[in-house]
Amino acid sequence: MSRASKSVALALLAALALAGCGGTPGKKAVAAPRAEVRALFDAYVKALNRSDSTGVLAAYAPDSQATLAGRERFFRGPGVITRTAGEGPLPMGQNIYSLDTLEVLPIEKNHALALVVYTVEPADQDIPAFHATATYVLERSGAKWQIIHAHVCTAREM
Repeated sequence: MSRASKSVALALLAALALAGCGGTPGKKAVAAPRAEVRALFDAYVKALNRSDSTGVLAAYAPDSQATLAGRERFFRGPGVITRTAGEGPLPMGQNIYSLDTLEVLPIEKNHALALVVYTVEPADQDIPAFHATATYVLERSGAKWQIIHAHVCTAREM
């Protein structure tokens, strides 16, 4: 291949590579999932605060998995989603949650990673408020996002 042919081939390859890296589509792709994921977690926190097991479950895909750090052990599996410390459906008068921080990192077209920090105000007034951190893997199912994997851990301040 001649030097001129190589230059043309490299220029064509560079043009093709840059064509897929436009700035505007990337910004739109990040903005839309973040707003949609924020709506998912706003509804999720409202359901937690209403002790609404059905509303909490609506945030999760049917075959999702979760890991919750409990007192001296971990709880894993789909059943842990509607249970607190393995004791049964979400009880009334439970902790109050608020969403402090939400970071959304898109993963390809239909998946995202959500990093969340909650403030938890215990129902027991003798226990001070604390933070819980969570990592969620999300999947877009039709027009909505759902949690397909969750790992939640309390970070009680000492």
